Amino acid sequence: MNATLQSADSCTFPADGYTQLDLFVQRAEQGHAPTIRLHAGGTCVAERVMDADLYRQRFQIDLDPQERYTLEIVDATVPYMYLAGGDDLLDRGIRVLDAASGEATAGDGAPESADPVRAAVHFEPPEHWMNDPNGLCRFQGRYHLYYQFNPYGWGWDNMHWGHAASRDLVHWTYLPVILEPQRELHTRRGISGGAFSGSAITIDAEGRPCPGDDAAAIRFYLTRHFEVPGQPDTVEECQTTCVSTDSLTAGPETVVVRREGADFGRDFRDSKIETGFGGALMILATNLPSDQVPASGETGVSDANEGGWFTLSPHGEPDVDQPDPNRIPAIVTFRNDTPDLADDAWTYVGPMVADRGYAEGRTYECPDAFPLDGADVAIGAIMHIRTKDGCFQPIRWYTGRLDEQGRLDVGHSGWCDFGDCFYAVQSFRDDDGRRIAIGWIADHSGVRREAPGRANGAMSLPRELHVRDGRLTAYPVAEVYDRLLGDVLPETAAGEWRMPGNAYYADIHPHGECTAVLMDTGEVRWTLECRDGEVRCSSQGATSDDLACVARVDTVKRIEVFYDHGIIEVFVNDGEAAGAMLAYDERENGGFSVSGDTSCEVCSLRR
Repeated sequence: MNATLQSADSCTFPADGYTQLDLFVQRAEQGHAPTIRLHAGGTCVAERVMDADLYRQRFQIDLDPQERYTLEIVDATVPYMYLAGGDDLLDRGIRVLDAASGEATAGDGAPESADPVRAAVHFEPPEHWMNDPNGLCRFQGRYHLYYQFNPYGWGWDNMHWGHAASRDLVHWTYLPVILEPQRELHTRRGISGGAFSGSAITIDAEGRPCPGDDAAAIRFYLTRHFEVPGQPDTVEECQTTCVSTDSLTAGPETVVVRREGADFGRDFRDSKIETGFGGALMILATNLPSDQVPASGETGVSDANEGGWFTLSPHGEPDVDQPDPNRIPAIVTFRNDTPDLADDAWTYVGPMVADRGYAEGRTYECPDAFPLDGADVAIGAIMHIRTKDGCFQPIRWYTGRLDEQGRLDVGHSGWCDFGDCFYAVQSFRDDDGRRIAIGWIADHSGVRREAPGRANGAMSLPRELHVRDGRLTAYPVAEVYDRLLGDVLPETAAGEWRMPGNAYYADIHPHGECTAVLMDTGEVRWTLECRDGEVRCSSQGATSDDLACVARVDTVKRIEVFYDHGIIEVFVNDGEAAGAMLAYDERENGGFSVSGDTSCEVCSLRR
């Protein structure tokens, strides 16, 4: 283009072997033409102007991997940008850049974050908002984590799919955004939706499901969502599919399942594909009219109720918000028996399980179902419910056997997690036969504080699932212990330990009643109490003080605590109960103490 660099907001950076600059650009002032120019050697080598009908737009610009560039930004902001492409991207990862300085802030070449709020061993995105895990799979020697992501800011917005990969399930490499919202969502403010949650299966060259290390591609299934907020009748959701041969880019999407008729709720989303039932099932979250759900006591229904109430907010009180009494949360399935999962071969089976015990819940979200250890398992997060202990939107599991109609004869049910922040859990079966699950650590209580380079969202440690005596258990995968546990720490005083780096693992063996202080900043304190078959975690001085996180078991034999810069995960009796909690802790160094009739060993957690 041969234009000369003019004065404007700009930053300079080397390509350093990367071959693409990826920018997420937002219009600064309506009526202007936001422009991005890329200069090398004083000459403009690329110019991009935002489309006139858009207020946000993603640009991808090719780079000479040996060149040094200056980026000029006119009438726009760039909330998120990174270098991508080039050799070995899956191992090297992207390099996230600061649009003001051109310095690396995350990923390849970035200095280790000095922010004590960022997690050490739990996955967080480079910055901005993250929610549900999506598309979990193993593919060609790596584990892949896709996730709901907003590259434009701290809060939920029109949804993209972010991406990370790992060789060991615990050390993750940041990779490019793979899916974007529908174009129309960025033509004007006041409409929302995007690439909502979904799942993945690995396929061979003929499109047939196969183990991930033998696969030629990944097939994604996801929900496309559109709505005008505040106008429920505008909600549109459909299930789409697309294929990626490199895990980094996806081909065109095809709609495979639509919401047809008035029976399905407007909530009709989060497609999870499972091939372990003798054919492929698409498991979807929705709600159904009460008369379309089997009666209490029949197959396909759970009647268990452990207490709780309907509320629209994380701290809502009972009998304030009113549920819809005519609709019941339901997990429904579609089936596909073609070898290559033909797009037009999905047929409706019916409800797998509906929850009359929590009929007041608005809907399920992020459903899952799979065979495991001789049982059939279904999982769903119940939207707008608080448990009797005050935890918001808990995830329910159900075990039993599927009948010939695809309905689950529920034998047992319970909560997947007794904490205050575990949501949208998704599982997958890896090539070693393990059923592995990861959940979103959601900040329901609003404890995290926005700042440059911080993330609003994290993922749980990966958990291996099993069914014991009809009950679903969850325990950290072996890699967590093999790769993340550091040196055994000495007691600084009786029952007290100090943690350089503010991340630790505590292995507690109660012999009677005991109390542990998990964190104490002087302003906020989280404690764990063990007595009479209960493990109770609670905060003092925080917005979460109105709830308790309680595990109830017959006998407490062992309690394991993973503490990571304010993220707390507790496992009771080797996975009989699991609970995740979220605090805010900006200290560089932390501490742990335990008192009572117990023995304890404490280790550091390492990156």
